[in-house]
Amino acid sequence: MNEERMQATERLQRDLKAVAATVEHPNGLCTVTASATGELKAVHLHPALLNQGPQAVGQVVTETARLATNAAVQTSFNKMALALGDGVAIDVESIAGDSPFRSTWNPVVPPKSAAPEAPAERRPRTPLVEDPDEDAYFENPFGRR
Repeated sequence: MNEERMQATERLQRDLKAVAATVEHPNGLCTVTASATGELKAVHLHPALLNQGPQAVGQVVTETARLATNAAVQTSFNKMALALGDGVAIDVESIAGDSPFRSTWNPVVPPKSAAPEAPAERRPRTPLVEDPDEDAYFENPFGRR
């Protein structure tokens, strides 16, 4: 029994060292493969990104690397929970902090463009229910008639 646990622990350590995640930036201009320790394995840039200047390139690469590292760390947490059980995973999270996807989702800020965007036109809100004697207080936004 003890030897089986030692082998399982060694296998888990080997698996965790090999964990890497590949993430594409939401704008599609950068793809990064990173390990859970933050080591960048591969960075692919779309040529259109290079036309946006060094500030935009740095921001997009940094954001994509953060997302890829968070995904790899999350994969590590998932593998650990599968191998050791949820109880141990919860104990590890209490020591190391929440897993990246459990804590807060950090949305990616799109790069600023040179031209300001035109404000969207506001359309008047149409009622969801066309019945004139329907009480608006009890209006069901999920069930349209």
